[in-house]
This record gives sequence, structure tokens and C-alpha cells, in this order.
Amino acid sequence: MIEKPKWIPQAESASIRNWTDYLHIQAKRLLTQDGTHACLLFLFNKESGLISVNQVPPNTDQSQLDIAVANAINEHDLYGVVLISETWAYFVKEKDHTAFQLLDGEMKVSDLNDEDKKEALMIRMENSDGDSLIYLDEIIRDKNGVILKEGTVLNCSQVKWFVDQQISGY
Repeated sequence: MIEKPKWIPQAESASIRNWTDYLHIQAKRLLTQDGTHACLLFLFNKESGLISVNQVPPNTDQSQLDIAVANAINEHDLYGVVLISETWAYFVKEKDHTAFQLLDGEMKVSDLNDEDKKEALMIRMENSDGDSLIYLDEIIRDKNGVILKEGTVLNCSQVKWFVDQQISGY
């Protein structure tokens, strides 16, 4: 088992990335071991690092989750959030019109045919510095259990939960 990362208040950006990497490794291990993974939120502040782990209730709507996270950010002066969940994903193909429809909001991944959407383990990190990191690992289920295909890592500058705080100057 890998040792938990240490939180360094003067290096919070590197610290939360280390935590995200650690949580990604642990989530993959648990998913392949147990065949499923609960939807979990890990909340971090600048001084102490990890301050809370919360299970998201099953069937929570994405907009409800977004509101709850935004409220937690404001109420607890959070530095960062890591979400672990199983999700539907679409892995882009070359010259792919479907990808543009998804990006333009014309459809959701859940609207796609079963053969076009893939089940994935998602680990998503955002922080108040404007960093966003997403791991997506395709889940393959068969009679022998669960395996994960080689994943995709997305380093983004697009934040969702901290956007209001950046606009208003928090």
C-alpha cells in the first residue's frame, strides 16, 4: 500500500496533485477489488489539507452535486475538491461528429447508444488556483470481475466548482 501524501501548506498546488494521484491509485485498486466504487468527495483547505470525506448519496443529480460543492467551498473556505465516481464517458474517435455534439451540449453521454458510451472511473480535482485535473479509466466488466483499461489524464484550466469564487474575487 502506498503511503498517504503529506500536505505542505506552502505548496498546496503540488500537495493536492499528489493527493489526487494517490486517490486515483487507491480508487483503481478498490474498484478492481470490489467491483464498484462509491461516489466520494474529498475536501481540502490550504492549511490542513484533507478535512473531510463525504459519500455522495446514490442518484444525486449533477446539478444538486454542483450546488452542494459550491456551498461547501463557500462555507468552509475550501482550497480544493476531489471527486471519485463511476460515470459514463465517451472516448473521442478521429474525425468524430459525436464529440462535437457532446461538446456543444446537443446531447449528453447518457443519451448515446450503449455501444458508443463507456463506463469509466473518474477522479476529478479542482482547486481555487484554477487548476483542474481529471483521470478517466475505462471500466470493463465481465464474468471474472472488473478490469480497467489504460486511462486518460486531462489537465485543464477550466474549473466548474470554483468559477464563482474566481469571478467574485474570493
